Amino acid sequence: MTDIKSAQNIESDSFDRELFKKLCLESQALSSLIESGSNLLPNFDALILDMFCAFYKHNVLFLPEDKTKKGSALARKLLDKIFHDQHYKELREDTTLEGFKSALATIDMGSQLLSWLRSDDGPGEKKLLKDWEVKQAEENVQELKEEMETWDEVEEENDDMGDAFKEAKEQKESELADEEDNLNQLIKKQQENHENMDFDMDKMVKTSLEQTNQNIEESEDQTDSWDSSMGNPEGGKGVGEKLDLAAKLSKNDKLKKLSLLVGSLKEEMLSTRRKVWSKRGAEIVDITVGNDIGKIIPTELVSLRHKLLKHDFKKRFIEGTLSQYSLKEDRGRGPMVICLDGSSSMDGNKELWSKGVCLTLLDIAKRERRKFNVVVFSSGGAPLKVFESVGKEGLSGWGMKESEIMELAEYFPGGGTNFEEPLNKAVSLLESSKFKGGDIVFITDGESNVGDMFLKTFKESKEKLRFKVYSVLIDLSERESWGTLSTFSDKVTSVSKLTSKDAKGLFMDL
Repeated sequence: MTDIKSAQNIESDSFDRELFKKLCLESQALSSLIESGSNLLPNFDALILDMFCAFYKHNVLFLPEDKTKKGSALARKLLDKIFHDQHYKELREDTTLEGFKSALATIDMGSQLLSWLRSDDGPGEKKLLKDWEVKQAEENVQELKEEMETWDEVEEENDDMGDAFKEAKEQKESELADEEDNLNQLIKKQQENHENMDFDMDKMVKTSLEQTNQNIEESEDQTDSWDSSMGNPEGGKGVGEKLDLAAKLSKNDKLKKLSLLVGSLKEEMLSTRRKVWSKRGAEIVDITVGNDIGKIIPTELVSLRHKLLKHDFKKRFIEGTLSQYSLKEDRGRGPMVICLDGSSSMDGNKELWSKGVCLTLLDIAKRERRKFNVVVFSSGGAPLKVFESVGKEGLSGWGMKESEIMELAEYFPGGGTNFEEPLNKAVSLLESSKFKGGDIVFITDGESNVGDMFLKTFKESKEKLRFKVYSVLIDLSERESWGTLSTFSDKVTSVSKLTSKDAKGLFMDL
């Protein structure tokens, strides 16, 4: 019986392989890594599975070298260097039997490995051709050995097969011998290549593991910060979704900065509105249970000052069993429409501030159970892009899908500035609501002319629909002017005043 060799170098059981398969199906980041690497290095999928097992398994055991495929020789060399590095031992303290952290370390380390394989410091695609030749020759030898087993079986079952059979069998044996010689020669050249890159491989493994160790420590904080900032404090994600979020945040400084900024702005907003949040337009009719901080009765909040009772408070907050006011809403509130400037002048910190304010206001709308739209505008051929919240108007449940928030955070059309088009769109969105008394928040850094006829029509719409316009000037360069904004706004403030009384007034008014 021909001995079937493994493409893996580390022992794994059915549980390990099933867990890894599940993670690949759930995580785009992990499946994309495997797809990209499989075009570059033979048996790359087996290498990534080995890497996951190296981080995840309690006991990491290498398969005997004679039981593994020669096409996986470079992978074995890499894994051996990883296994003996001090940073790997430190990483294992966090990743052992932790599926999420093990997969995160695998993605991070695998991505760095892939970059090195393609780089000038690494082997490059040309040198890796030798590994592909070894893989192909190894498969040819395996196929010929299996054929020879068939020839031997036929010969055993028949005493005299004749000269023609023996001649054909000898020909096949000769083919096998030639292919084995070819494989041995290719393996020698492959080993020379691997020895020549030994120093660079040592350096890459050490640097990559050190970076991965640091990234794993940061990633959980980043994903938790994102969930909290974007209104999803309990997470609620599957491991695959969390992996993809962590992978995106690790590669996108803008998203990380935006998450921190929104968190900071929300603290300012919450400190301003907490005392009066649930009482606006509402009447207390009963005491019920839940975890809406704005409605928690005072006697429950006293527990937070007690060393032991605060743990019980946290437990009941998670379970939603705190005593809170039940409120009767006097009326529904109209939608909140954010007009967000996406012109070229907003690039950089201005974009971060504008989206930070926008996503903070999204949290206000969600807590007020109000429909929420974002209209991103510019000019020069870029059409308006509208992002919408989902839920039932006037009831709890309004919010924006995380995929939409992510798209909004990354979307930036560039171009010039046009005020009339987004304002008209905002009015049409307010008209489609069954509630009047909505708000338009206009966020920009620039000036754009608005015609007298437009202003006349716009003011008529304001009176009819009873909405207000609040403008926020992104005045980071101190050259911005709010001259045009004052012609159609009820109130204008600026980000330079976000910690001032003016900013608190904006958060209170909405």
